[in-house]
Amino acid sequence: MGKDAKKRKITPLNAWAFSFACAIGWAAFIMPATTFLPQGGVTGSILAFIAGGAVMCVIAACYHYLGNLYPDQGGIYSIIKCSLNRSIAFVAAWGMGLAHMCCIPLNAKAMAMLIRVFLEEAFELKFEINFFQSDTLLLEAVLIVICLFLFGLINVRGIKQAARVQTIGAIVLLSGIVIMLIAAAFTSPKGAAAFTPSLPEGSSFVSSFIPIFLITPWAFVGFDSLSKVTQELNFPVKRIGRIMIIAVICGTFTYIANILTTLLGMPADYASWTEYLNGVKKLSGVDAYPVALAAKNAMGKVGVMIFFASCISATLTGLVGFFTSISRLLSQMAEDDILPDFLGKIDPKRGTPAKAIWTVVVLALLLSLMRDSFDFIEEVASVGTALGFGLVAAATLVNAQSREDKKYVWVGLAGFLLCLCFLTFLLTGFAGQNGVMSFKSYFLLMLWVFIGIAIYSFFTRNKQKSEIELDHQK
Repeated sequence: MGKDAKKRKITPLNAWAFSFACAIGWAAFIMPATTFLPQGGVTGSILAFIAGGAVMCVIAACYHYLGNLYPDQGGIYSIIKCSLNRSIAFVAAWGMGLAHMCCIPLNAKAMAMLIRVFLEEAFELKFEINFFQSDTLLLEAVLIVICLFLFGLINVRGIKQAARVQTIGAIVLLSGIVIMLIAAAFTSPKGAAAFTPSLPEGSSFVSSFIPIFLITPWAFVGFDSLSKVTQELNFPVKRIGRIMIIAVICGTFTYIANILTTLLGMPADYASWTEYLNGVKKLSGVDAYPVALAAKNAMGKVGVMIFFASCISATLTGLVGFFTSISRLLSQMAEDDILPDFLGKIDPKRGTPAKAIWTVVVLALLLSLMRDSFDFIEEVASVGTALGFGLVAAATLVNAQSREDKKYVWVGLAGFLLCLCFLTFLLTGFAGQNGVMSFKSYFLLMLWVFIGIAIYSFFTRNKQKSEIELDHQK
């Protein structure tokens, strides 16, 4: 028992860092100006994140319940397989795997972009080369390769190293967010006037709220990464629900804080934030990022350094967390004979699924070099996340009903219905409009479904054949 305890490296602080930092990536700093405010306005965006955070707290409660029922079964695949069946578990894991896989190259791309912008700002470096008819920069491409292999290596070396990186990164990330918000508030040229208009021109509250609310599953994807490492915890599993909820609250604060920092940092010579965001598009370097510009105007070069430290920490922790999450997901599925055996091989020295991690590195590298794919990542990832979370809620509902646990019957039912609403709106549109998702997103989803069906059918058939042959030999 003592020997087993020594293998458990993750403390409550590490657990919070895994959950919070994996849910917050570069988008929290960039998208307030490019997506949240233009589509949702001030009121629509802030209320959408509050509502989305509340939904994620319901899902966190579902993970908490299932984690206590199956403490030795970490991850979405294992807990749904124990709760429902193998086929539904594969569907959930395949959907969540799509979301997490999309986020790895996205974070690597963001990390490289941020480092490049920082180097260009400091040393005026710029090199260009084309990949797949995109305008990927040579320096950026090199940095992507370095980032992916570096973070793959961190995960291969063991969970202790990954937990250490996550914890430091999460603390730097949250501290920077708080400092930039306070500095922007005390030095804001326009004060409360920066928050008008409350909604985009010509938009109603509903049409502003829903588009942002629909992408909150993607915005919070990764907070469930903690469930993949429950066997590494050095504290009772029953505490993970509370830790996840605290992480979701911190994530909600982060998104809202960056929206407020963007607005409060608006220069006085702009009449409104709509005019300001249009003007920012013409700027370059650090000034093209409103959160960075707000920090720069409030604190000078120190503010720029804080911005880069926070933003890079967000992408860094996202890379480490998603590598940990998806590699263990692939390993679990391989151990159950529905993916190639080599993905389930565990390094005897470090206790990590090394081959699964390097497989993720290669796949992420290929995706990272195709810039055009990132225009619709949030749509595809939102669908995969909503599907996975919905099935976690369904598993909670089924278990709670069989155990006559009325409290969690309602929790599971609420989570399932909310995720069903997410999926319905994402796939079919709302308010008489065309589908929210683009054609590229539908195509990628259909391709992913086809590949999933083919893989599941192939490995299931082979497993059944092997079992029949084994019975015959007996």
